[in-house]
Amino acid sequence: MGTLIRWLLDIIVVAIALWVVTALVPGVEILPPDGVLYGDGQYDHALVFLGVAVVFIVVNAIVSPILHTLGLPITCLTLGLFALVINALVFMLTAWLSNQLGLGLIIDGFWPALIGAVVLAIARGVLGLVTGLFTGGRR
Repeated sequence: MGTLIRWLLDIIVVAIALWVVTALVPGVEILPPDGVLYGDGQYDHALVFLGVAVVFIVVNAIVSPILHTLGLPITCLTLGLFALVINALVFMLTAWLSNQLGLGLIIDGFWPALIGAVVLAIARGVLGLVTGLFTGGRR
């Protein structure tokens, strides 16, 4: 049961971090849905943030380790800076997949994706510390 709660908490943390990214980074936005998703539509924008967060977590868990492993030589040569490029590409892949699923993550190019990925990582880390998600607390 603890793993499920941690996973749900991670979804909420990523959704809030995505909200921070959309608030701070020009060129990154999450559009509200075209139709009503639930009830009277009052919570639809929050549901879209949660849906994009799930897409991001899945892409980050599956694709990111593969890209970081393949890019390890270049990452070493650039003293770790290429890892930022990989994170931006993962963020852009998340935007593409979320649009395929009808969710509205829009990224206007590589530079907003790079800045957005950095802000997302910082916001996720800070929120993770606040919630105790990444501090090695009780599992």
